[in-house]
Parts: sequence; structure tokens; C-alpha cells
Amino acid sequence: MLAEPFAFPERYRNVMELVCKDVRTFATTSVGRLFDATASLLGFTREITFEGQAAIWLEQLARCALLAEPYPFPFVDGELDFRPLLLAVAQDRVRGREVREIARSFQRGVAQGLRDALNVISRSHGLDTVVLSGGVFQNELLLEDLQSLLTEGSLQVWTNYAVPPNDGGISLGQAALAAFGRFDAIHQPGQFASESSYA
Repeated sequence: MLAEPFAFPERYRNVMELVCKDVRTFATTSVGRLFDATASLLGFTREITFEGQAAIWLEQLARCALLAEPYPFPFVDGELDFRPLLLAVAQDRVRGREVREIARSFQRGVAQGLRDALNVISRSHGLDTVVLSGGVFQNELLLEDLQSLLTEGSLQVWTNYAVPPNDGGISLGQAALAAFGRFDAIHQPGQFASESSYA
């Protein structure tokens, strides 16, 4: 991975040594790390200076390409398997496919995998509504792709409107849950809690 077309910088070798020795490494379920990995495979190897930078770069690449055949992102045994997705990205990069087209196939693959997962989960739990939130849905292209795929089915889609889908929205939700939890602890049946009860 240190050779063309990847040519990762020296810090990649240092990180790989940590991974191989299992030093300060841990599994993550963050879709953002999947976008980071793909961006690095497509050439974004400089240091990140703000949250979401590599994912934003990847989204902009994908926007410059026509809709392409999605890479596989299968939903198997209750989990999305990212390995075929990243393998397809790496293989097409080695073959010399245009990076914008790879980015588009990746984004569409993520959307299709999410659609498949949502369909299975909603059917198994008898749900007719899904909420698309989290930092990854600041990626408008991904959101547009997934919404277009979900309109083919019977699921109603809710997205963030007044509250951001990223950590800002999570913080607000945590504050709301804390407030409701405190309300439940203070409020007695038949009584009304005053604002001073929360001070």
C-alpha cells in the first residue's frame, strides 16, 4: 500500500505497526471511518484538520461523476459487511478507474447497503418509518441516494430539519433525555412540576 497508486505517507506504516501489535486500537461501528478509509484509498492522505474533512472531499468527488453501478455492501446476518465495498474500491483504483467514478460507486453502494438493511430490519420488526440521522447524513449526496432508493418501498423516511444530524443533535437529544429523566424523578402523579423544580 506504500506504492502507486496509493503511496500512503510514512505515518501509514507507523499506524499499521500499532494495528499489528494491537496497541491503542479498537473496533468501531462508525460509518465515518469507512468514508475516511475510502478517501485515503482515492488519494486523500494528508492530515485531517477538521471533523469530516475526508468524507466531504469524497462526497465532492462523487458529485462530479454520473450515477454509477454501486459497489457491493451486503447486509449479512444482521450486519453490513464493508469488506466487499472496500475491496472493490481498492481493485478499481489499481485498475486505474477514474477516482470520481469510484467515489460515486462507493457512495451509491453505501446507500444501497443501508436500504437493504433498513428493509430487512423494518420488516422483521413491523416498522413503517425510519429515521436517518447521525453525522454521515450531513452528506447530502448519500441522503439523496438513500431517499431515492427508499421511495421504491413502503417506508416513511424522517430526517433532521431543525436540529443537526451530527454531534450537535446528539447533544440536544442527550440533554432532552436527561431533562425528561429528571422530570420523571421529580414529578409525582397529580402534581405539576414548576420551572424551579429543575434548578
